[in-house]
Amino acid sequence: MVLGTKLIFDWEIFVSVIPQTIVLTLSILVGQISSAAVAARYTGGFNFEESMMIGFGMLGRAELAFVVMDIAYVQNDIFTTEVFYTLMFTAFWLNVAVPISIKLWKPYFIAAQREP
Repeated sequence: MVLGTKLIFDWEIFVSVIPQTIVLTLSILVGQISSAAVAARYTGGFNFEESMMIGFGMLGRAELAFVVMDIAYVQNDIFTTEVFYTLMFTAFWLNVAVPISIKLWKPYFIAAQREP
């Protein structure tokens, strides 16, 4: 039994999955932020700015996704190489989006906290 990842960076595959990665990343970004924000707004009673901050914070939950994708690709051959690259890059960009989106949203969040 072989453990560990067998990711080999192949430039041709990387370039071929860019469109799928962009579409999947943007779709998940919008869907995950909006669903978490709506849930926070209507079940937690948070205002709009607070709800959006919670939505942005829910983006970067990919640690387990990396492990599951690696198991599916390496140990069970469930994914093709292209699918694996697409999912890995999508999870990576979603993790990168968390601090950027929180940093950009922070002034709106702070301004909403100051309002009576």
